[in-house]
Amino acid sequence: MEARHYRIGTCANCDGPEITLQTPLFCSQQCRQAAELVRYVRGCRRDGRDQLADVQEAMWMRLAMVLGGGYPERQRVVGAETRAEVFRRAGGRCEQCGRVLDFDQSSGDPDSIATIQHVHGDANELDNLKAFCRRCNIDDAQSRFVPLQRGSAAAKMAAELKRRWSAAEPLRLCDHDLEWRASWQRLTKTAREWLRTKVDA
Repeated sequence: MEARHYRIGTCANCDGPEITLQTPLFCSQQCRQAAELVRYVRGCRRDGRDQLADVQEAMWMRLAMVLGGGYPERQRVVGAETRAEVFRRAGGRCEQCGRVLDFDQSSGDPDSIATIQHVHGDANELDNLKAFCRRCNIDDAQSRFVPLQRGSAAAKMAAELKRRWSAAEPLRLCDHDLEWRASWQRLTKTAREWLRTKVDA
């Protein structure tokens, strides 16, 4: 990977300057997840997985999450004891459709995979959590999506992300699905060192 795809001191995804010692490569959760999406789609396109219906659905779901500001992963991490209680309370069935939940993915039915649904917002209290099958979880998320308005900031972002994942060669360092994993730790260290010199100056 060549350095021309990335400039130390800026966001690897959008070139914005709002990086910190804690997050030295991306200025926001949205930017980090946008770069992850581009790498995911590029990998799927390279090996042909992008032709599979469930992968296409996953790509569009992830795109919608990014366009909505990013998925609040940290806030929605549910502890093991709470997860177990939600599934125990539901009797091992989806609380939306009644489907038997597949906890170890042994059924061969991806729609039956057990998930945790946040009813309102990101709170991880038991009364805000339900046991959902993957299909109901996806359907619920999709029911909240709104169409893109032509010319809107979200529409422009979607077009730019599609341009990046469709390019013959990675347009940004963070788009490189084959080499980013081997580089991000070194880049993080370098960016933190650069930031410390700015703070100490």
